[in-house]
Amino acid sequence: MKVIILMFVILPLLGCSSLPNTQKKSTKYGEYIYHLSGEGKPVIILEPGMGNDMTSWQSTLERFEQSSQVFTYNRAGFYGSTSINEQRDGETIVLELRELLTELNISPPYILVGHSLGGLYMKLFANTFPDEIAAVIFIDPTHHEMRPICKTPDGEYCVNEIPWWAKIILPDAVANEYKQLDRSLESSSNVKSFPNVPVAVISSVKIPKGVEKTDKEWIDSQNWQKYFTTLSPVSKHITCRSCGHHVHHDKPELVTQALDWVMGEIKNEDSRQKQGMN
Repeated sequence: MKVIILMFVILPLLGCSSLPNTQKKSTKYGEYIYHLSGEGKPVIILEPGMGNDMTSWQSTLERFEQSSQVFTYNRAGFYGSTSINEQRDGETIVLELRELLTELNISPPYILVGHSLGGLYMKLFANTFPDEIAAVIFIDPTHHEMRPICKTPDGEYCVNEIPWWAKIILPDAVANEYKQLDRSLESSSNVKSFPNVPVAVISSVKIPKGVEKTDKEWIDSQNWQKYFTTLSPVSKHITCRSCGHHVHHDKPELVTQALDWVMGEIKNEDSRQKQGMN
């Protein structure tokens, strides 16, 4: 099952580790390199998945910049970023990101965009700071019941352990975040409320090689992704049958579709509020 087939995609990690015009900022938690470009509100916050740094957004960055100001960064443990916090669970990462945004005077509201485990982190961010969120886009996000899912027949292709050789060549963040994965999953499972904002979910429903299922059987087995659309009464689910786990690389136009939709919903809500004041 591709839940985490790869969350841990090894090869893409071996390239460049920063985007053009990156800068560094110190906070009370550490030092972080970040990229800030474009103009407008709400600010779009891009959170990569486990094993990915900010360069994961290279192919879609221009699409985001055409809509608003865009922020992304390297979490502690990736190139150029460090933290005093040894614990690399989701709650810690959310607090570090929030502090970094505050220090940079990047004020809310935010459109949160999270891929894979980054989606789980953005779910926690939205739950922790609900009044600061304008919308959320989940890209093939990690479900909090990932462990049980991986024990089902459809989970035979999950990656449940980082190979020893991968730990040698990958950034420290990968092993450290994986070590705290169960803690992050538990935090996500404890989320009982979510801001009433537009939520778009982009899911890969591509059948992995070796899985003997029809398209319908495979898509039905991936229904757990629909959970993310239940977080908000205003939601949209976009699927891709030809995409791998990095949907934003394989079909970046789907990201544009999701962003255009949430932007439209934000404008519709603003119009309704203005009409209500008259």
